[in-house]
Amino acid sequence: MKDIKTINLNEPATFYESRLGPGMVFDSLSKALRHAVNVPLLKQHHPAKIITRSGSEYGWDEINVLHDHLRATDKR
Repeated sequence: MKDIKTINLNEPATFYESRLGPGMVFDSLSKALRHAVNVPLLKQHHPAKIITRSGSEYGWDEINVLHDHLRATDKR
């Protein structure tokens, strides 16, 4: 994963809950992250990911790290 400070949280992104089916489009990575972490744990499939318009891909580990960063910056 790129340096967390260089990731554009305003870039459009799509959340894919699984390999099957269409993704859910969001107008920003931050909204996709917030949606992803609210998926119930029992429904969090390992292959889920977020893909940004520029092609960056984030799996559950990166989604959680980015969401923690997003929450920390929201508190400032």
